[in-house]
Parts: sequence; C-alpha cells; structure tokens
Amino acid sequence: MKLSLLWLLVCGVEAQAIDIGWVTVGDPGNKPDKTGHGAVAYEFQISKHEVTAEQYAEFLNALAVKSDPHALWHPAMVSTVNRIGKPGEYHYEAIKGKESRPMVHVSFMEAMRFANWLNNGAGQGNTEKGAYDIPSHGGLAGHEPDAKVWLPTEDEWYKAAYFQPETAGGPPGGYWLYPTRSNEKPELREAGARESNSANYLQDGRTNSVGGVARSFADSLPVGSYPNSASYYGTYDQGGNAWEWIEAVVFDTQRCIRGGCMAHSFEKLKSVVRTSSSPAKRYPATGFRLARSVPKAADAAGLPPITPKQP
Repeated sequence: MKLSLLWLLVCGVEAQAIDIGWVTVGDPGNKPDKTGHGAVAYEFQISKHEVTAEQYAEFLNALAVKSDPHALWHPAMVSTVNRIGKPGEYHYEAIKGKESRPMVHVSFMEAMRFANWLNNGAGQGNTEKGAYDIPSHGGLAGHEPDAKVWLPTEDEWYKAAYFQPETAGGPPGGYWLYPTRSNEKPELREAGARESNSANYLQDGRTNSVGGVARSFADSLPVGSYPNSASYYGTYDQGGNAWEWIEAVVFDTQRCIRGGCMAHSFEKLKSVVRTSSSPAKRYPATGFRLARSVPKAADAAGLPPITPKQP
C-alpha cells in the first residue's frame, strides 16, 4: 500500500501507515433520539468503511512476524487472513478475493491494539498504550483524552449511522431507523447495486440467496459495495456486512456491538438494536471501524480522498 500522507501529517511521524478513509461528522450539539443515544457535542471523524482484511494483514506484517506475544493473529482468522511460514519468519496475506472485505474474528482486544498501533504511528508502534492503556485497564479501557484514533463511542457510532438533521432532509426528530437514510427495510442486493437503501444481511431472517449463493457468515461483501446506500455523513455498511465493536461498556464487563451482519435478519440493522460481549470474544461476523478528531485544515489540505482497493 501507499504511504498515507494524511495519517503521517496528523500524527506527526515518519512511519509507513495504512490508508484509512475518513468522513467528518458535523452538526455538533445535536440532541439524542428516543433511545438516549446519538448526542455528540463536537465534530469528529469516523472511518468511511470497516477495517479490511488487507489493512489488518498490514498490521500483522508490521508486528507479528518474528513473534506474536499478544496473539494478534488467531487461527479463526484464516477465513480472511492467512499466516504463512514458520515461527520467527511469519508472513500474513489477506485471502485472495477477500482483501477488501471487513476483517472479522477480531476481539475488542485486537481492535484496541490496532488503534494503539495507529495512534503510535504504525510501523513498530506500541500496541499496549497510546489510545488505550491496556496494562492498567485491560479490555475495559476507555480511550485516553489525547488519543489520536480510537474505537468510536456509542454516541459517535450512532450519530454517524442514523442522524440527519431535519433541516438537511432528515426525518422528524433527525434519526433514521436504518443507517441507509431510510425508515423502510433495506433490500439485500448483489455487490455493486446502484439502488439506494441496500444492505448485506440475511433477508427475512431465513436462508436465502443473492445470485444463487446461500447466505452465511462467509458471505461478507467488499466494503462500500452499495455506493448509493451511505449514511448522511458518508459511512458505508454500518448496517449489515459485519457487526462492529463499539467502545461503550455494557453490564460492567462487556463491550457494545452494533449494526447487524451478512447472516442475521434486517431487524438487527435497526437503531434500537444493540448487543454486547466480552472484549476477549471473537465472532465470524464481527469487525470494527475507527474514529478520530478532525485534523487541522492545514494538515488535510490538498490531499486526495482515500478508498480501499477493490478485488
């Protein structure tokens, strides 16, 4: 991959880093919806897409070649990223054809370490401290006040997915039921479909197919496969494709998960649905995206937009 000039400027480091595409979530000071979620008093940025298998492989190739003391790679990840070679000489490759699909089988712990890695400039960046102080707080750490990148809070994630001001064409109250700017159930369509209100999920809650392929946990699509189904702020796949870890702590010991996935019904895409799990758990349909502060205008001026490579 190319050097991410935007990331280097924001972090002020001279290290190779992955390309992350960001969108700005504005309209600070918005009110929450009836669930109590979505109010954010400040502007921030969130990644346009879920972290992909190719991006996670780059993370592994930076930190888990000679050894992998924090188990950043797990055998379950072989469905998206494969480990090649012998101990001390590992190499990681995204499975051919899945490079731009969301990285799944990642626990919240790995997501925190990925954020720490980016926060510390990537390369050989520390995975244990930075955005999150893992040695002190383990899987329940909140992001530090001076973090450069983090896992989105529930209000940040919720606002990016569902909010659109009434003055900008949003619904009464400003919140959609689905993150495709709709209160109507999205339709399951093939990758690349131009129709709006499209999402990748298990239609009608039963086994079905798109193009004759049965729906299962293996049926994720490349991120951004529905170009006209973005949220108001320009995020993709916050409904369907893969569940996403969120920073919120639930039941004192768990982390929040939202958004539904490729193998669950459309109901899981709704704003009123959330689930949670232990931060050490991993699932075949759960990934993550990132958030950060809005960079200074001088840092971002003149840089081209970044989009994930499609297979």
